[in-house]
Amino acid sequence: MKSSTGRLACLSALIVVIAAPTARAQTSCLCEVDLYPKVLLGKATPEELARCSEGRPSREDALSCMRGLSYKNVRHSEQPAESFRLGVDALVAATKDKALSKGATNLLLSSQSYLDTTVRAKVRPIMMAAGRAPLWDTLVAASDGDAAAFTRALYAYCEHYNVISELALEDVTLDQLWPPPSGMKPADARKRLSCPYGQNLLMAAAIRSLQGKVPADALSLLTPAQLRLLRNAVYARHGRVFQAKDLQDFFSQESWYQPDPAYTDARLTAEDQQHLKLIQAAEAKAGKKG
Repeated sequence: MKSSTGRLACLSALIVVIAAPTARAQTSCLCEVDLYPKVLLGKATPEELARCSEGRPSREDALSCMRGLSYKNVRHSEQPAESFRLGVDALVAATKDKALSKGATNLLLSSQSYLDTTVRAKVRPIMMAAGRAPLWDTLVAASDGDAAAFTRALYAYCEHYNVISELALEDVTLDQLWPPPSGMKPADARKRLSCPYGQNLLMAAAIRSLQGKVPADALSLLTPAQLRLLRNAVYARHGRVFQAKDLQDFFSQESWYQPDPAYTDARLTAEDQQHLKLIQAAEAKAGKKG
């Protein structure tokens, strides 16, 4: 699984929502980018401070101005890896300051620092102290390609999309989301996936599964509305044009959808027919449940 899908966005309210500290109004963040971590580390020289037009930033201002620190900047060649790692070192140091600790810990997570193998050993003790080691370990495993860890991350931390959105998502299929973690009932699994990120991912995975075998049991993760979309996706994959506006609007947003006014059901394959039977059975079962 690699990269992230365009429509995905979320990870669970079981832990504190991860957010970077709010910038203070008087902070313009116009200094050279590496000055802020140096301020937090106490390594900013008078010469470096003199080059900053906003004056000497306080430690609070320096932390606020690091809210844009992100490993994706390294991947996009917008920031050297050494600069990112300097920022991580500064955040690790800032967690030892009671006034800055919470914001620095949040930034360490939202910066995708778990994606940098060279800083993981430095950051994990911070996560342990903050009670976030389970999240950290799951993110590390998931970012290393562990599909089971990704599934655990989704079920456990769905609403933290700003952290999980950097994980590999494009190739996720429905059978990778099933079964849910041990002891979790399907109804509870649906609730865990109820955030926008989870819903988008689940729908994308279900439609992607139409290219092969659809796991019948996993259809219990979908709501009746999602099952309706999935059933019509069988037709949409062959170009059917829909009279229902909501269906046409939905599929028109999919890059793979090529509407064809000449569509007929004769285009459906034996596999498509089997998919339709499974989905219709799941719809009937969901209808009986309410």
